[in-house]
Amino acid sequence: MEINAEANPQESSEWFVKYLNRQGDWLEKTRGNLMVAATVIAGMSFQVIVNPPGGVWQSDNCPSGNQTNVVPVCKAKAGTSVLEYSSKRVLYLGMIVSSTVSFSASMSLLLLIISGLRLRNRMIMGILVTFMIAAVLCISAAFFFAMALVQSDDKIIIYVLTIYLGFWIVFPILILIIQLVRFIGWIICFLCCCCCRPRRRRSP
Repeated sequence: MEINAEANPQESSEWFVKYLNRQGDWLEKTRGNLMVAATVIAGMSFQVIVNPPGGVWQSDNCPSGNQTNVVPVCKAKAGTSVLEYSSKRVLYLGMIVSSTVSFSASMSLLLLIISGLRLRNRMIMGILVTFMIAAVLCISAAFFFAMALVQSDDKIIIYVLTIYLGFWIVFPILILIIQLVRFIGWIICFLCCCCCRPRRRRSP
């Protein structure tokens, strides 16, 4: 006669469900922190666009032609960036693209948070993390381009920029490797718990 039945197969994944619930609770509690961080990054990105390094032209700077009845083409118009048509145009475009992506990622994150979607959803969690990572990396890139725009080819400043660029290349890769190792370890731990969990023995 069997006294103890075999253990329920779902018991091996109970801790996994509890883990997901804790992750959802953590994300709910950090909603305010995410909103503050996204708001600050969005404000920084917006400020770079409306107040670019080097300032803007205060008046139209149109070339004067000798021909009559010919309207000169004005590249330097009032309110446009001074560095837009300078020799550092590539750096300026890099700053604009980085700031735009950072601003868009931050505002998208804010929209997702205030839209009322359940933050316990794993897909929403992944989207929020992706947007925040993109916003942080792009605002860091915008700072690099802005700093490169206003420096005058000084060796010390170039050395500082090189260190800064190397840091923001190595550091995200290091974080990615650590997260990958943690994920692999988490999978191995989950498989070991499922395979090695002792089952109740049948007694006659």
